[in-house]
Amino acid sequence: MMEQGNLPTQRVNISTQKMLGGIGSILILLVIMPRTLTTLLGIVGGVLWLISMYQLSNMLRKPSIFQKVLIGFILNIVGTVIAFAFGLMTGVSLFASARGETGAILGLGLGVVVAIIVAYAISLAAFYFYKEAYDILAQATAHNLFKIAGLLMFIGAITTILFGLGILLIIVGYIVLAVAFFTAPSEVEVQGT
Repeated sequence: MMEQGNLPTQRVNISTQKMLGGIGSILILLVIMPRTLTTLLGIVGGVLWLISMYQLSNMLRKPSIFQKVLIGFILNIVGTVIAFAFGLMTGVSLFASARGETGAILGLGLGVVVAIIVAYAISLAAFYFYKEAYDILAQATAHNLFKIAGLLMFIGAITTILFGLGILLIIVGYIVLAVAFFTAPSEVEVQGT
């Protein structure tokens, strides 16, 4: 234990959490490919990433890291469920319009527009919370790649509405995040008792 100013500091080994976060970040990218195996691996990656973020939050004595990640994660799940529900309603409207019901076409168009707007807004909020968590993690580990990854993902979420171009930035953000985990220092100084 070292004394820095009036606050004692200690060195904490985060090598296991780095590995979990890096592997989790890589596996999350597999969710983009629509196959059962890759989707399952992506879910495993999400779990590894959540565990890593929880443990880092505790070890670095920065509870706001995991709080923000958890809020973003829950928002992503809610957004996915809402988008799926609107998509299902759109499918029902499409089926009804094929049967010749005139109001169904209006419902179809309205359902698609509402689904896109709701999913977009929730995605923006989720990635904002991720960005905030990565900013705190970057400061706690003195490793700015976390901050860059969060910024790339947030800008990607904003620009996704532009013909999906933001999805590429989100993918790059996750790649930078994996690199950030793998290249972060294995030991960091934590202030406090």
